[in-house]
Amino acid sequence: MPNKQQWEKARLRIKEILELVRRLNPLTKQRVLASFRFIRKSWKSIAIILPAFLVLYYGIGSWATDNIDKTLIVNQTKPEKGLALVDSAAKLITREVDDHMWTPNLPFVFPGYILDNMPQYQLGIIKSLQTVIKVLADNYDSQEINKASELLNYPGNVWLLSKTENLALAPSSGAQYRRARKALLRFNEETQIAKAAPNKILITILQKISANLAIMMSGLENQVRENSSDWLDNKADNVFYYNQGQLYGFYVIFKALAEDFEPQILAAGQYENWTSLNKTLENGFLLNPAVVRNGEPDSLTAPNHLLAIDYYITKADLQLNKIINMLKLQEQTDAH
Repeated sequence: MPNKQQWEKARLRIKEILELVRRLNPLTKQRVLASFRFIRKSWKSIAIILPAFLVLYYGIGSWATDNIDKTLIVNQTKPEKGLALVDSAAKLITREVDDHMWTPNLPFVFPGYILDNMPQYQLGIIKSLQTVIKVLADNYDSQEINKASELLNYPGNVWLLSKTENLALAPSSGAQYRRARKALLRFNEETQIAKAAPNKILITILQKISANLAIMMSGLENQVRENSSDWLDNKADNVFYYNQGQLYGFYVIFKALAEDFEPQILAAGQYENWTSLNKTLENGFLLNPAVVRNGEPDSLTAPNHLLAIDYYITKADLQLNKIINMLKLQEQTDAH
């Protein structure tokens, strides 16, 4: 309940507003007073209509905005110039930022503001792209790929005001990711100069992805260990869909890598393992629980969807490390 000091502040604020109204020109003052009278007479109707409008606005609007896109890729085609990996990354950015609405940074005036799962899924996709584009930036002599890598590391929750810089004006996340996409496309138009052999670049990309999968597994296991005993874990769905977004991003990335590094994969005899890895990722991001639960692992009634997706991440990491080891062995064989 407000204390005496808070009541005094409220009284002074109301006094300031009334003084401001008194100073208005007669016509404006008449309109303001008429608005106050209307609100006073119609407050019961407003109390019913306003909540109903908000329910419809946010309910229907968020339903129309919600689009967790898990489109399966049957065939990945290599562009005429450049890398299929870069082309796929650019297409994913276009899809999530422009074709769909970029939801992690929406302010409360948009109905998509109340969405919870789609924003996390989209952030997970961008995280997967950050991982691999950073490797390309380290292995290709190109200002464009460096620019794309920096822009993809921009926070995903910035609309017009930066939450980390005292609400100062800042470029939106969507605008920065569009700039990253343009830089990626310009990179693919360049004559690429690689700093390492293709087999070495492929191994480095796969090692970075494996390290990222390990972080995902650790995060999921921490969430289960610390919160599965809670009656309701309201962060479980955020963790689940963020990881699903990363799995989907890596699925698209592996499809593209199969085009860019097909000779290296075939030389190491890893085509079948590569296909199995893609299937594991697919099974992980296609999990579709009606409600994400983080039940205790030994519970008879409460499922644990975090452990379910963790299973596929762990399996994918094991398959990936097998491929990495075989590529390293092939590299040693070629060296001799």
